Amino acid sequence: MRSKFQELLLDLSEKLELDLDLHVDKNRACSILFEDVEVQLELDGSSENLIVFTSIAEIPAGKYREKVLLDALKANNEFPYIAIFAYFEIDASLSMHNFLDFATLNADILSSYLATFVELAQKYKKAVERGQTSIL
Repeated sequence: MRSKFQELLLDLSEKLELDLDLHVDKNRACSILFEDVEVQLELDGSSENLIVFTSIAEIPAGKYREKVLLDALKANNEFPYIAIFAYFEIDASLSMHNFLDFATLNADILSSYLATFVELAQKYKKAVERGQTSIL
């Protein structure tokens, strides 16, 4: 029997017109590569929220990292709210994540959200690659 999460992933595969079906892996997550942005989807511990996460770009230690993170904190207060920027210590990167109410999600809502999420991640990735501290 498929879980509701697996059903959502299969519907999302169809909505995104992927050549293969998305599946929950052994870690109870699913990673999707959108051009140069890898997005991970997984349910939180309570299965009430879908966590959407991406590691945007490695930021080297020093003043530049401090400025990127300061600007990211400022961006967390911007409208419209798309995701939370954070520092992902595992790979020393700027990251983005959000929690979506799983009970109200369907493939249409999720695919639309992912398009906006990925677009923002791509903008920040390009900015960091050019040595900028934000997209503003």
